[in-house]
Amino acid sequence: MPPAPDTPRSTSTRRFLAIYAALAVAVAVCIPLSIAAGTKKHAQPSIAGGYDTQGQTDPCLGRSFDIAQSGQFVDVSNAEQTLSGKLRLHGHDLTGTIDCTGGAKRDAHLRVSAETLSGSLGGAPLTAVRKREPPDPGARASRAPGSVNGDYVLSPPSQCLGGKVTLDGATGHPRLVAGGKPRGELAYAGGRLTGAVACTHTGSAPLSGTAADRKLDVQIGPEHVIAQKQREFGKTLAAFFVAIAVVILIARLVGALAVRVAQPRVMGEVIAGIALGPTVFGALAPGLQVDIFPTDVIPLLGVVANLGLIFYMFLVGLELDLGQLKGRVAQAAAISNTSVALPMVLGVASAIPIYGLVAPDKDFAPFALFMGVAMSITAFPVLARILVERRMLKQPVGALAMAAAAIDDVTAWFLIALAIAVASAGSSSEVVVTVGLAIAFCLAMLFVVRPVLARASDAYDEAGRVPTGWIAAIFIGVLLSAWTTETIGVALIFGAFVMGLAMPRHTGLTEDVTGRIEDFVVTLLLPLFFVYTGLRTDVGLLDRPELWLLTVALIVVAITGKLLGAMLVARATGFGWRAAAVIGTLMNTRGLTELIVLNIALEKGIISQALFASLVIMALVTTLMAGPVLRLLDPKNSFGAPVEEEFDQARRESSVAFPTLEIPDRAILLAPQSKSGLAQLRALAEPLAAAEPPRELILTKLVRPPRGAAAGVRGGLQTENRLLLEATGEMRAARDQLVERRIAARAVAFISPDPGGDLSRVAAREDVDLVLMDGRRPLLGEGVPRGEVGAVLDSVPCDVAVLVARDDTHVSVGADSAIVVPFGGAEHDWAALELGAWLASATGARLKLLGAAGTTEETSRVTRLLSDAGLLVQTYAGVVAEPLVAQPDAGIIEAASDAGLLVVGLSQRWREEGLGPVRSRLAKTAPAPVLFVRRGTRPGALAPERDVTRFTWSTPRMG
Repeated sequence: MPPAPDTPRSTSTRRFLAIYAALAVAVAVCIPLSIAAGTKKHAQPSIAGGYDTQGQTDPCLGRSFDIAQSGQFVDVSNAEQTLSGKLRLHGHDLTGTIDCTGGAKRDAHLRVSAETLSGSLGGAPLTAVRKREPPDPGARASRAPGSVNGDYVLSPPSQCLGGKVTLDGATGHPRLVAGGKPRGELAYAGGRLTGAVACTHTGSAPLSGTAADRKLDVQIGPEHVIAQKQREFGKTLAAFFVAIAVVILIARLVGALAVRVAQPRVMGEVIAGIALGPTVFGALAPGLQVDIFPTDVIPLLGVVANLGLIFYMFLVGLELDLGQLKGRVAQAAAISNTSVALPMVLGVASAIPIYGLVAPDKDFAPFALFMGVAMSITAFPVLARILVERRMLKQPVGALAMAAAAIDDVTAWFLIALAIAVASAGSSSEVVVTVGLAIAFCLAMLFVVRPVLARASDAYDEAGRVPTGWIAAIFIGVLLSAWTTETIGVALIFGAFVMGLAMPRHTGLTEDVTGRIEDFVVTLLLPLFFVYTGLRTDVGLLDRPELWLLTVALIVVAITGKLLGAMLVARATGFGWRAAAVIGTLMNTRGLTELIVLNIALEKGIISQALFASLVIMALVTTLMAGPVLRLLDPKNSFGAPVEEEFDQARRESSVAFPTLEIPDRAILLAPQSKSGLAQLRALAEPLAAAEPPRELILTKLVRPPRGAAAGVRGGLQTENRLLLEATGEMRAARDQLVERRIAARAVAFISPDPGGDLSRVAAREDVDLVLMDGRRPLLGEGVPRGEVGAVLDSVPCDVAVLVARDDTHVSVGADSAIVVPFGGAEHDWAALELGAWLASATGARLKLLGAAGTTEETSRVTRLLSDAGLLVQTYAGVVAEPLVAQPDAGIIEAASDAGLLVVGLSQRWREEGLGPVRSRLAKTAPAPVLFVRRGTRPGALAPERDVTRFTWSTPRMG
């Protein structure tokens, strides 16, 4: 019999040796040859910076202009945003077209020599000299502010005005104050500042300059100074807090939208960060973007973002569990190594043509290594989320992909460290020293620090939590590890990652430490990193067809190397083509890990900003495509375990454990959402299950992934395993108690990122008559449960009852309590009435039908309605229903005050119709637990629409 499509055939040792031999040849031959070929090429000379025209002010360029450069591609602009130009640099020749400040177009033919541009612009001679250094890599393009008022520090201090000045007054005519006295009135318009000032000692001097963001570039007589705008530290902090609030808000909104389109939340937050940068926000509202993210706030964002990044990398190292490799080391290593080596080779090879096109003026070797690393990354957390959501984690394909990704992650971070060492070192001997120190650091963490950290496990076992002293020690260890590797020359994040790897593998310890870090990192710090990345990403730089073709080519190279490499080796190691394609697609996700690598490369000046934008797009495309491609390759999720298997397995377990127990055909599904929910729901479900006809109770606990895992920021597998074990134990203990009372029961617990969808599938497949859940009233609205419970109310085809009660409320329905059903004769009221009658019949509780009437005529009509309904209940259920007619509002509330349980019907159009004003007030103010009942859509439900007077679901006492 041929193997199943998701089951690998056995692979011979000879085949593994052949795979590794091919890899060795590819790496040992191709990478050195590529680097050797690349070193013969030359990157374009660096000409970026601020230029001043010589002689008279140029009618096209003005007095000063800025040049931004990405290899051959050169952009001309000014702070006033009135000038633009697209030029091409070939060696020392700079040509192209410039859109002048006055609107005309001029052809430029310039020659680059040292710090000077010379040649012709529109046929007129031009000479410009570089006066200002280019901004730091990734810094935002300067803009002229609307006003220059404020306090400034001059660097160097001016002999005329001193070290500090203040500009104050009308926006276009600020007064300059120095030494406590006015020194003159200036003119400011369009980024240009002109006038004359009286010096603090004697004499006067002409003043002219330009304004960009919070900086003035000023000429005071013969002096050239830079004036940096200052403000109080408290005001800077306030601006920083506003920026944080905007980041969190937009990140949460776009993250929620990403979840709605079946993408990881973290990818939505990444897109939000990019949207807040110059690509969207800066293009649509540049002034507002500068106000929210001023230049003195951006460095603070960078510091806090990198702090979050350090602790994120610690969490990544902490949760990596190489125990996942057990039993599949050979296959996982072969797939992982190929999915790293092949894209690495392709990335290094692709660096050869790219180097002279868009690379900065840096050595080829570090550029090629970073290109190779960028192509070979796999985002372990995103891959883990996909596997969990598609329930592939315990299946052969998913388990192997997870193991390969774990190896890939460790390999990638060590390759990143190597690339950083090569980029930071000045010579080959320095590279050897840096790599040697990095290896020594890793060994020290393994053999010195790890045994010390092992004591934290003992402390956890003794106290049941990690003591505060140990938490402080771990945090200090993360920071010192990051400082050590940065000092060595292999970046902060590597030290934090190794610190996480060095932590003892103790589930409780890992959970406690992660819990103390994760919320703050995931909710606040990582979104700041995304927006910090977004402020550096300007897709507008890809403003030429050649750059978009380059972007597409990089995406093709990335997919070819990663997806195709992993797929071919998976096929060679025994998987079928479709399973191999699924593995390749999973390994092609790059996610947050890729963004970290790209930011490092940009900070080191190894890649240009245009190339950075192209690679960010590549990272987004290869990550976002994973979900749709998987659905295309496996639309029925045949490589994942269906939710229904959990229930079938639970049925088999119950049959084996309790062979003498008869299993009814129909069932009631209990889905507790809170810690107290199971006990409260059992109080209602047990008498219902024991009534005639009997029903099986299916105890179902759907465990939501932890916050960081659900967002796709980390795998969270250890956390999920612990939560799943706890939930399974709780459900099985409850099942055993029910079986002791001769009530058939099953216990099911599983991880579910979509509880509503999973419950809907199960309720449709199983013979479930009723889904019982617990919920909470919303803070606003009519008191109807919404959120996850609302999703179940919308989608589950059978009847649904949602219990709303305080956590400390003991739900007890019996002879000494009353079940009160507000009844007005509507279709959903009959649903509430039947469930209330069934509960009353099963428990002996008193049943009261509550109607509202304000006039004598209404009272007569409502009394007849309640009497008719009561007669029907007594006929079919053998229960006497007491009619209660009360005045609206206060009378209704008072009549329900002695209820042990309030049963309220929900229309199938409950979202639009709500409860109505009377039931709404009753549900919100009732002291008793409230059971909201919504009729199902399939036959066999409570009082079907075609005949609201006929009980068809449960007739416990009919003869």
